Amino acid sequence: MPRRMILTDAERQNFFALPTNDDTLIRHWSLDDDDRRLLETRRRDDTRLGLALQLSALRYPGRLIQRGEVIPEGALAFLAEQLGIDPDALSTFARRAPTRYEQLAVLRQHYGFSELSHSLRADLLAFARGVAVASTKDKYVVAALADEMRRRRIVIPGITVLERLAGQACTEAEEALFGDVARRLTPDLVVRMEALLGTGPRTRQSGISWLREHPGKAGAAAMRGLIDRLEAVRHVGIYSQVLQAVPEHRIRRMAQEGRRLTAQNFEQMRPGRRHATLAAFLLETEIALTDAAIAMFETLIGKSFRQAESLRDQKMLETATTASSALDFFANFGEAIAARREAGISLDEAVTAVTSWDELIQATASAKAAKRTRSEDDLIAYLPDQYVRIRRFAAPFLASFTFEGTRQSTHFIDDVVQMGAAWKNGLRSIEQPWVRKALLLADKRWRKEIVATDGTIDRKMLELFLVVELKNRIAANEIWIKGSHNYRAFDEHMISQQTYAVIKAEARIPVAIPVDVEVYLAQKGEALDQKLREAAHRLESGRGDTRIGAKGLRVPAVRTVETEAAIAFAKRVAASMPPIRLTDLVADIDRMTGFSSQFEHIQTGRPPVDPRVFYAALIAEATNLGFSKMALACPGITRRQLQQMAIWHFREETFTLALARLVEAQHAAPFSSVFGSHTVSSSDGQHIHLGDGGEVAGGVNGRYGTNPIIKLYTAISGRYAPFHTKIIAATASEAVHVLDALLETDAGLDIVRHHVDGGGVSDLVFAFCHALGFAFVPRIPDLDGRCLYGFGPAKQYGILQNVMGDRLDADLIRAHWDDCLRLMTSLRTRTVSASLMLKRLSATTRQSGLAQALRQMGRIERTLFTLDWINDEQLRKTTTAELNKGESRNSLVRAVNLHRLGRFRDRSQENLSIRASALNLVVTAIIHWNTIYTGRAVDVLRDAGQTIPEHLLSSLSPLSWEHVNLTGDYLWEDKPPIDENGFRAIPFAL
Repeated sequence: MPRRMILTDAERQNFFALPTNDDTLIRHWSLDDDDRRLLETRRRDDTRLGLALQLSALRYPGRLIQRGEVIPEGALAFLAEQLGIDPDALSTFARRAPTRYEQLAVLRQHYGFSELSHSLRADLLAFARGVAVASTKDKYVVAALADEMRRRRIVIPGITVLERLAGQACTEAEEALFGDVARRLTPDLVVRMEALLGTGPRTRQSGISWLREHPGKAGAAAMRGLIDRLEAVRHVGIYSQVLQAVPEHRIRRMAQEGRRLTAQNFEQMRPGRRHATLAAFLLETEIALTDAAIAMFETLIGKSFRQAESLRDQKMLETATTASSALDFFANFGEAIAARREAGISLDEAVTAVTSWDELIQATASAKAAKRTRSEDDLIAYLPDQYVRIRRFAAPFLASFTFEGTRQSTHFIDDVVQMGAAWKNGLRSIEQPWVRKALLLADKRWRKEIVATDGTIDRKMLELFLVVELKNRIAANEIWIKGSHNYRAFDEHMISQQTYAVIKAEARIPVAIPVDVEVYLAQKGEALDQKLREAAHRLESGRGDTRIGAKGLRVPAVRTVETEAAIAFAKRVAASMPPIRLTDLVADIDRMTGFSSQFEHIQTGRPPVDPRVFYAALIAEATNLGFSKMALACPGITRRQLQQMAIWHFREETFTLALARLVEAQHAAPFSSVFGSHTVSSSDGQHIHLGDGGEVAGGVNGRYGTNPIIKLYTAISGRYAPFHTKIIAATASEAVHVLDALLETDAGLDIVRHHVDGGGVSDLVFAFCHALGFAFVPRIPDLDGRCLYGFGPAKQYGILQNVMGDRLDADLIRAHWDDCLRLMTSLRTRTVSASLMLKRLSATTRQSGLAQALRQMGRIERTLFTLDWINDEQLRKTTTAELNKGESRNSLVRAVNLHRLGRFRDRSQENLSIRASALNLVVTAIIHWNTIYTGRAVDVLRDAGQTIPEHLLSSLSPLSWEHVNLTGDYLWEDKPPIDENGFRAIPFAL
C-alpha cells in the first residue's frame, strides 16, 4: 500500500523548525534549576550552550540538532541570556561529531530520553488510532502523535517516520470503523444499497444520481418527486445504529463525500468504505428530503393563498366596475326623478319617462351584487378554487410522515391522519366521526365558511381548514415531524437540560445580561423611565430635529455630502492602482495569505496540487462563466480538471475557512484601519436573478419583478471585509438571518455593534442581539406607526403618550426567563443556528410563551434604541455610512458576476451556495488587494512630500475595479513583476 500523504512539503519543513516566537520559547525552552545544575557540570561556555540547545530541541520540537544546522538568532539568544553566555560561543561547539552523541547520552541518562523502539512504536500506534477515530483531520493526528512523543520523552527520528506512523494509524482506525459498520449490515441491506449504484430499467441514470437530483419547481409534481425519493431511501432500510461507532464529524464528512461521488466513484472504493459512505449519505439524505418536503408544503400553502388573493383582487376589480356603472345609473336616475317630482309628475310616470321598470330592477340587482360583506374580503373564502391543487400535494405529504405534537394538538393530529386515510381510500361521506370532531377545532372565521346557514357542512372547506391549520401548527412548533431536523420539537433544538443545568450551576451562562431576572427588570425599568422622560422633555422644549406628527415620531433623513477635495483625491488614488488581470490578482492574494491551502481534498485532506486549475475553477464559479467556457479560455486546462477540482475541494466548510483567512488578513492590513473599526459590521441582502433551469431553486418577489430570484445575505465589517454570506429565499425575512453572521463566522472577529437596514429589524432580533452582547443598530427610515413601550402608564410621559403602546409584561418575562437563558446558551455554543430559532419563534399565526416573552424583551431594546436614534443625529449618520459600505460592495459583486447576464443557473441549494461563496471570496480578494495597493499609493504620495489630511483618507474605499481586467483574458504570469517585498510597482505620474 502506498504511503499515506498527510502533510504538504511546506508543513513538513515547518513541523520541526526550532521555535522563534517568545511564547513558544518561554513555554518550552525555559531552563529550571535542575537544568542549570546539569549544565554547570560542563566546563566551557560553548559546551554548556550546546548542551542547553540539545536539551531544548529534544523537548521541543522533539528532535536532535543536526550537524551544521543554522540556529535562529532569537532562540539562541534566549538560551544564552539564561546562562549568561555570549551567543557567539556556539560557533566553536561540536566541531567533531562525537560531541553531539556524547551529549545525547548525557541527556538520555539524566532525563530519560529514549529512541523509538518496536515496543514503543506499537504503543504509539495504539494511541494514534484512538486520536484518529476522534480527529477531524489527519494532520491533527500527526500533531497529537508528536506531542505524545514529547511527553514520553521519545526522540522523534524524523518527520517522514512520524507521518508514516500517523498515516498507518489513520488507515487502521478507518478500517476498524468500516469493519464495525460491516458487522452491523445485513446481507439484504447491502444488496439494496448496492442496487442504488446501478441504472434503472428505463433510464441510464443511477439511483444515487436520481436521489440527488432536484425535483423541479415547487408544485404537486415536485412534492411527488420528493416523496418518491424519500420512499426509495426508506426502502433501503438504513438505520442510525449502523453508524453507532462512527463519530458524528466523520458521519458528516462521509455524507459530504457521498453527495459528490458518482456511482463509478463508489464502485472503485473498497467495500467497507463504500458501504459506510453510502450509509452516511442515505441517513443524511432521508433527513434532507424530509425537511425539503415540509418546506415545500409550507411554500405551496403560501402560494395557494397568493393565488386566492389574486382571485379576490380580480373579483374586487370586476365588482368595482359594476358598482361604478350602477352608481352612475342611480345618480342620473335620481336627478331625473327629482326634476319630474318638482314638475308634479307621478312616480310611475317619472320612472317610465327616464327608464323602464325592467332596467331599474336590473340596476338594483347589479348594485346589490356589488355590495360586499366582510367575509368576502377574507382570503379563505376564495380557497375552494385551490382545493384540487392543494389536495394533489397535500395527499402524498400526509401519507408519508408521522406527526407528533403537544398535548393540545393530539386530537387535531388524529383528525388529520383520518382525513389522509379517507383521501387514500376514496371516502367522501361527511358522516364519518372525524368530520364532526374536526369541526369543533375550527375557529369562528373558518366555521362561517365550513357550515352553511342550513347547517350543511362543506367538506372541502373543512379539509382545507385542516391542511392550512397543519401548516400553521408546524410553523408554530405545536406539531413536529418524525425524521426531520428543522421541524423537530423545539426543545430538541436546544442544549440539553442536563448540560444547561451544569453550566448554570457553574455560573457560566454565556449571556451579556444579568442572569437574575429581577436585576434585569430593575435595570431596564430604570433605563426606560429615564430615557422616556428625557425624550419627552426634549420634544416639549423643541430641542433637536425630531418632531411628533399626526402619524407618530418624525425624524429628518440623513444626507451625506462628499467634498470636491475628497472626490478628487479618491480619483487620483484610484488612477494610481496597478492594472492587473483577475487571475493574477487572485494568485497575488494567495501568495500573500495562502488561502488556497484551506481547500483540502475531501478524502486525502491535501490542498490543491495545481494552483492554476484551482484559480481557474474558483474564477469560473465567481464570474458565472462556467467550467466549459473557462476550459476553452485557459490553455492547458480541461473541463474535467475543473470539475474534479470543484468536486473534491469546493465545499461550504473550505470556503468558510478560506474566507476567514482573507478577512483576518484584511483586518491586519495597516491601511484598513482608515476605513473604520473592526468591531463594527453591517449586513444587507442582494437579489440575484436565476435563469436556464435555475428558476426552480428560486422564487418570485414582487419588489424585484416577476422573474425568480434568490438573495445573497452578506455581512461586511467596518473595514470592508465581507465575513459571511448565505443564500436565502426570495421572500424570506432578512431579520431571521441577521445573527447567523455574528455567531457562525470563523474569522475570529470581535463584533460589538451591528447595523442593518429596515428589512432586518424585528423585536426578536433586538432581544437576541442584546442578550448575546451585540449592540443592534438598525437604520429606521420611517417611525410612522411605531410605538414606544414602558412598564408604567403612558400618561406619565407627557407628549409621548400618544405614541406609547401597551405596557410591558414583566410577569411574562419572569415566567420564561430560564428558557430565554437556555436558548441564548444554545446559540452561543452553536448547538443550533439563530436563523432556525428565529424562524420557529416568528410564527405569525400563534406564538409560544417563550416567543411572547422574547418579544417583550425586544420591545424594551427597541424603545431604548429608538430614543437614542431620535436624539442622536451622529448615530444616524454613522449607521448610514456603515450601511453604504455594504451597498457599495453590491456593485462590485455585480461587476464580478458578469457572465450569463449575472443569472445563476444552478438547480440545487448546495451548488448555489458554492457559487455564492466563490463570488464572495473573489470579491474579498479584490478588496484586500485594493486595500494593500491603496495604502502603497498613499505612501508614494507622502514620500513625494504631499500632506494628506486624515479626513481625506477616510473617504477612500477599496471597492474600485476599473484597474482589474475581469474578463476575456484568463492567463497567469509566469514571473509576476514584483519587487523584493512581493509588491507590484505603483504607476504614479507625480
